[in-house]
Amino acid sequence: MRILITGAGGFLGGRLVQRLAPTHEVIALVRRAPASPRAAARYVEQDLGRPLDRAQLPAQLDAIIHQAALIDGAGQADELLFRVNVIATWELLRYAEAAGCARFVHASTGGVYGCRNRPFVESDPFNPMDLYSLTKAQAELAVQAAPGDFHRVVLRYFFPYGVGTPNPIPQWVRRALSDDPLPVSRRGVPRMNPLHVDDAVEATVAALQLNQRAVVNIAGDEVTTIAALAQLAAAHAGRQANLVTVADDTLLPYYRADLVADTTRMRQLLRFSPSISLAEGIAELARDANQADAH
Repeated sequence: MRILITGAGGFLGGRLVQRLAPTHEVIALVRRAPASPRAAARYVEQDLGRPLDRAQLPAQLDAIIHQAALIDGAGQADELLFRVNVIATWELLRYAEAAGCARFVHASTGGVYGCRNRPFVESDPFNPMDLYSLTKAQAELAVQAAPGDFHRVVLRYFFPYGVGTPNPIPQWVRRALSDDPLPVSRRGVPRMNPLHVDDAVEATVAALQLNQRAVVNIAGDEVTTIAALAQLAAAHAGRQANLVTVADDTLLPYYRADLVADTTRMRQLLRFSPSISLAEGIAELARDANQADAH
């Protein structure tokens, strides 16, 4: 297939380029092309904070995997999140129609649900609790509303973690290993079922084969807590994590109830099950943190 991957310089998009380039023609959309590409892909520079320049893109495509997103404005105007996460998504959808795409795989987040004390199913209503999740919910609406006959698959990732990911889990691991205090809820919330980034890649590749519209939660098998993850990491250093229990109202709003995804649809539609356990994933993060400290 000829596949356009946006966000190809990101933690998940970059891995998707490496995974798919050996067997497909991959066009990797990035803000800045790498000096030494790690995959045999065609890199195209585009800043999605500006209008999409179709002249740089192929006239025909088989699929788009839209991974690019702005998580926070980093001190810039809030409007930039809407421009990158919503308007650029709409522009890519219109391009997908013009390019004759068969599939549009859209990266979303479990954050569109908010938090709740039962597992989220894909039919649950939106309840975004920050600006990023708000824009991702709006982008999902754009995916469903856009014209075109192509299949649209929305993937709602839950805590895809691993070395180099902008996820809180590596931060919790580093705190656990350094004895820094880590605030946790007295009630043990949130419970969550994170997914290793390599498994997130494989689930995304599986979505390329889906011949229907679908919204799918992408999450792990094991339900855990911040405290349990920290203790798992600390055990690699033969210590106890420095956990400090705090009242729920001092935590981020998202962390005041559970963040657990129901993965029935992932297993049924994508025929995918995660292969990397939490123990393996946390061990990898602990080794990386120790190597970084050694240098």
